[in-house]
Amino acid sequence: MSGSLVVEFTKMEGAGNDFLVIDNRWYRFSDEELSDLAARWCPRRTGVGADGLLAYNPVDEAERASGLDFRMRYVNADGSFATMCANGARCLTRFALDSGLEGPEVAFKTDAGVYRARAKAAPDDDAPQDDAPEDNVRLYVPPARNVQVEVALGNPLPGSLDTVHSVSTGTPHLVVFVPDAESLSDEEVETWGRALRSDPAVQPEGANANFASVATPPDGPPFLTVRTYEKGVEAETLSCGTGVLAAATLAQATGAAEAQPIRIVTRGGPFRVGTETTDRGDERYLEGPVSTVFRGTLRL
Repeated sequence: MSGSLVVEFTKMEGAGNDFLVIDNRWYRFSDEELSDLAARWCPRRTGVGADGLLAYNPVDEAERASGLDFRMRYVNADGSFATMCANGARCLTRFALDSGLEGPEVAFKTDAGVYRARAKAAPDDDAPQDDAPEDNVRLYVPPARNVQVEVALGNPLPGSLDTVHSVSTGTPHLVVFVPDAESLSDEEVETWGRALRSDPAVQPEGANANFASVATPPDGPPFLTVRTYEKGVEAETLSCGTGVLAAATLAQATGAAEAQPIRIVTRGGPFRVGTETTDRGDERYLEGPVSTVFRGTLRL
């Protein structure tokens, strides 16, 4: 890469999960270059600071003719590529719409397949519209794969954990239900999450580790609290979209929560996971807030 190239970027966040976004229609950075940029810019003390880097890539004529609007490329903060990042996808949807793409719904290609998303809640949604802020983005997701209740890992479970479940929601996840996820110390989430993430049973790809709890308030339906240790970031993030989907999926599979939509609380903000009837049929969705933090330039 040229030492005199000035690169424009946008810092975005989806419920505290933050990203550097590059309009790669113009720069055409290769995967190797994107990996290098993520490893250089994402560290919080020596770079801009982010959980990962999003590239807004063009699609070819055949893909555009098939209805695709763009290609999403996601790189973790350590420079490794991930097949899918749900919060990243929601942020990139907002970026695409703000960049002039006609909406409100968009379709895009990822390493985990084709996804669709739209700004705000669908107008025919049964939820009150004041419960769907203007900055919400709804991501339609395929059915979860490889749902396994009570799986065996290669190593003993760390700490006081006794049961772990697994599922793929675009990326592999382990989910552990605990009495109160928010009461776990940061050290417990980091230590236990690192142990689960690197367990021999989930290698070589690894898996994100989620700690979830179910609360049933006296005046409303149950909701989940979720905390996630993310591989590639190698730390707890304020939220993880595919982790929220994983926890909701396992909560339904185990009967811990059956409300529709399921409401989820993370340290970075609220989510809803539910089902909407579209012209494609009944589709599962993840919905939550997205915002643009700032824009800037970096010299390579």
